[in-house]
Amino acid sequence: MALSVALAHGLPLDIVRDGLASFTGIARRQELRGEVNGIKIIDDFAHHPTAIRETLFALRHRYPGHKIWAIFEPRSNTTRRAIFQNALPQALKCADSVILAGVAHSDQLPPQDRLDPERVVQSIQESGIPAFYEPHVDDILHRVKPLAKPGDIIVVFSNGGFEGIHGRLLTELAAA
Repeated sequence: MALSVALAHGLPLDIVRDGLASFTGIARRQELRGEVNGIKIIDDFAHHPTAIRETLFALRHRYPGHKIWAIFEPRSNTTRRAIFQNALPQALKCADSVILAGVAHSDQLPPQDRLDPERVVQSIQESGIPAFYEPHVDDILHRVKPLAKPGDIIVVFSNGGFEGIHGRLLTELAAA
């Protein structure tokens, strides 16, 4: 599409080709944050169930035959709410293993409006996919460290910093 628009506006083909060749992607969209012991840690800003599902499909296509982990932090105003109680499990089931963190700033929402991460995990487990509710980053690190294997792809979904989980995963997995 970018090629079509550039050519339609009269840009020379060699300039367009050079521009496309130098494009490195968009930050926080399937961004490889590092690899340690054959395990890739990928950052993705996706926080809507559709974006999560499509990112997992794209990663499965990009890394065929690899186990794909999804670690999700419900942090956005919508994913913290029960509005996606049914859609999130459907999206996350596209991964081979799932870890769901605690709802960020859950105290700011009335309980009846809040996403129930344990129900999300239960729904995923019922489909036969290993899924875990680990409310804190330290819990997530302890869960992942003994289970991740060379060749695994771990994608972290959050629209925030997630307590530096990417670097912490890389450090923990390097010590394994």
